[in-house]
Amino acid sequence: MGPAITNATSAHDGDLAAVIVLHKHVLRPGTPPGKLSRFGDPIWHIAPAHPDAHAKINSIYWDRWPNELVPVFKEIALAFLTRPVPRTITVSSDGELMSIGTVSFRLRTLRVFAAWMSLHQLCGLHEVTDEHLERYRQHVLQLQASNRHKKELLVAVRTVWSFQAVLPQQCRFDAVAPWAGSAPAKLAASPCRPAGAENTTPRIAPATMEPLLHWSLRMVEDIGPDIIAALTEVKQLDAGTHPSQQHLHNLTSRERVQAFVADATAHSRPVPGHPLRDEHEQPRINWRHLARLLMLPSRRVDPCLRPLVLESDLPVADGSPIGAITGHIDGRPWRTSPLSTQELPQLAAHLSVACFVVISYLSGMRPGEVLNLRRGCAQRDHDTGQLLVLGRYGKGAARTPRPTLGDDPFERTWVVVQPVHQAINLLEQLGDTPLLFPSSHYKPHAIRPADRNARRAQDITSDIAAFITWINSTFVRLDHEPVIPPDPAGRIYPSRFRRTLAYFIVRRPRGLIAAALQYGHVSTTMTMSYSGQADTAWLNDLAVERLESVLEHNQRDHELLTAGEHISGPAASNYHHRIQSAHRFAGHVVNRVRNAERLLQHIDHNIHHGNGMTCVYRADTAACRTARITEGLPTPTGPIDTE
Repeated sequence: MGPAITNATSAHDGDLAAVIVLHKHVLRPGTPPGKLSRFGDPIWHIAPAHPDAHAKINSIYWDRWPNELVPVFKEIALAFLTRPVPRTITVSSDGELMSIGTVSFRLRTLRVFAAWMSLHQLCGLHEVTDEHLERYRQHVLQLQASNRHKKELLVAVRTVWSFQAVLPQQCRFDAVAPWAGSAPAKLAASPCRPAGAENTTPRIAPATMEPLLHWSLRMVEDIGPDIIAALTEVKQLDAGTHPSQQHLHNLTSRERVQAFVADATAHSRPVPGHPLRDEHEQPRINWRHLARLLMLPSRRVDPCLRPLVLESDLPVADGSPIGAITGHIDGRPWRTSPLSTQELPQLAAHLSVACFVVISYLSGMRPGEVLNLRRGCAQRDHDTGQLLVLGRYGKGAARTPRPTLGDDPFERTWVVVQPVHQAINLLEQLGDTPLLFPSSHYKPHAIRPADRNARRAQDITSDIAAFITWINSTFVRLDHEPVIPPDPAGRIYPSRFRRTLAYFIVRRPRGLIAAALQYGHVSTTMTMSYSGQADTAWLNDLAVERLESVLEHNQRDHELLTAGEHISGPAASNYHHRIQSAHRFAGHVVNRVRNAERLLQHIDHNIHHGNGMTCVYRADTAACRTARITEGLPTPTGPIDTE
């Protein structure tokens, strides 16, 4: 576990202004001293205490609050950060601190209350009565906002009330209880989602998911190595270690330029240029890349040396070529022209998001779990040979900011398939940051430095859209239809992959992923991965998907029989009986996974639909099973799809 910043001084003893507001929290390793905010600072940086490197946590800017109320709400904010959550808020708090994400959200909603107090000339919570709270509720109800947001505005006030025992007098309400204890959702007319309600995350349609995964795998296996090789060459040129630069070390700048012109003339090679935006644009020399090739000081070609190139009459290339094309698709190079330095950053971004799709989809990880993966996370079990990914829990209150790999008591492993390890290997070559998905691979980010901040989920959504656009514009089908068609449910965002994988494993177990990777293989490895974990959400998704699938098949089979479908074969009567029995199922309300599993035992009549026949499976007479027993092979509990 990472080191905690400790401060023995209580918030109400000694110099309050000097108290570090995050002194009760474990901070991300490498947090600069300038981010350790103190009580008296005008800005509180609380993101260093958030466990997820991809999360966007806004700092608290106290100059945006009513000036006369800043001392009051600073006390409240400090209580949120340093005091355990009262059981009046959650009975399962067990002395835990409020999560940093919740603190940030609660303060955003409390700022609305502070603005209302300032408007009504209330200088402290000790002046707020039950009558004032009712007026504030009426104010909230009149806002142009959703009912859910209105509820959260009232919840924020109720949260402050719950912390009253640890707050000074000026931060305590002069009220009996906010709104007589009525639930904020009821006061704001906000419907509450019932426990166990349906997962509303839309699946990605098969017509979109299959080609998206197919091209993501092609990026990893065929195109990615060329991009990595080009990036490596650029790094070598920048460092002056490329083999083509060895003869330049003892030459002056003028001699280097002269040597380049002589060599380019002798081999009919063009001068590196900038990409032409249209056919009417005049070619322009890329002086910066030429300086990189020749290791010129300050990475620039001195103006007095440029005539040596301009007067040589060498042609100027459309872009600055780098690397070589070695990857093939359908037996042909994936592109006819070499890569250029100008397009490398965008190609690297496409490769990164393709790796995200492969890792996320073929492991079943949550988006945050993928985005927080670190260098060295791909491992192999020495005893079983299983491919593993070492990460950390993406959900739960017991998480802390991740220290170095192997030191986190809350880390966990996933059992994965080979393409996941291939994607991780490419990402480790793509950059040198500790995180596999840094906030930026190229552009420095002052607010979210790449060495300790991961790319955000909303950025990945934009990256996926850009990747699909690039694939559709680069690789064209003969019928001119999109290579990756749009999804009917709209934009593809990260959390949809986990939901979609459960559907594919249950509904299309024999469908092949690109590169001959079977969904059945993914299902086996993921079940091994999740069966021993406290997080059973993935297994829950599978149970619900199986229930929905069986119900849909039963309904469809009954409709076909009713319409006069002809059936024949030794199991025809058995099939007819099972379908009629399934149709008599009256239905039950399913709001828990245990209910889904229990119902499956009653309505799943072991009818398996294949391309050539329908199997009415019975273990003691199944030919596929008895044949395997005779041969001494393992016998599964259901029919064997490949036989």
